[in-house]
Amino acid sequence: MTHIPYHNYFRTGRENRYKCRIREKEADNLSKPYLPLKPFSDPRNYGMALSVSRNTLAAGDPLLMAARSGCSFDGAASVFAVTCLDHLFNVSYPAGQVRYAGTELEPWFSLQIIMLNYLARADGTPLTYNFIPYRELDGGRVYYDAFHRTAIRPLIAAFGPEPELLPRAAAPFGGIPYSRGSGTGVLLFFLPRVPLLFQVWPGDEEFPPGGSILFDASANHYLHTEDLAAMDLVTRLLIKNLQSI
Repeated sequence: MTHIPYHNYFRTGRENRYKCRIREKEADNLSKPYLPLKPFSDPRNYGMALSVSRNTLAAGDPLLMAARSGCSFDGAASVFAVTCLDHLFNVSYPAGQVRYAGTELEPWFSLQIIMLNYLARADGTPLTYNFIPYRELDGGRVYYDAFHRTAIRPLIAAFGPEPELLPRAAAPFGGIPYSRGSGTGVLLFFLPRVPLLFQVWPGDEEFPPGGSILFDASANHYLHTEDLAAMDLVTRLLIKNLQSI
């Protein structure tokens, strides 16, 4: 679902229809909690990073952040509606509390931090749909070995033997089949303007299975490279869902 910035509706009669769309999305949300959720708990080691991200969010203009991030902002409730992997979350402003829409449940703290950083960093740069590997992101070579070990290698191990299962595992997260070369690929919108291209290709007698995770060339306009390294959590979600297929 594409969210239209809330302020575009202030002077029109379409505001109620927009709110109905959000309520429909919330109802759909409750039927498919594929992302791990839990009641409030102590952030522990994430406490400092979470505090910094919340303070940065609070310092920004919510309407500007909504317009630049492709999210919506409800001025009356003072919350952003943020879609992550086809699941709707509410982010309060200025407190920066992240909740699964329609509930009091939270996602992983790492995911909360990334959502907050996304809202604060987004600058509205158009997507290019020119996909690049992690090492071509700003400073990506520094983190690439770790990213390959935690995100790409497990992807290949899980889906390399049967690449055709990748689209099925990605479907609950809004995965869109995406053909590029000989591999089996899916396009996942981690956040409204952070598309990820997951690809796997089978091996043969000469070569082992392979795979990649690619990013839109505009990715650093929305998230820092270190935040993008956390996309290994998407790999973990895909593998977990594979087990239920």
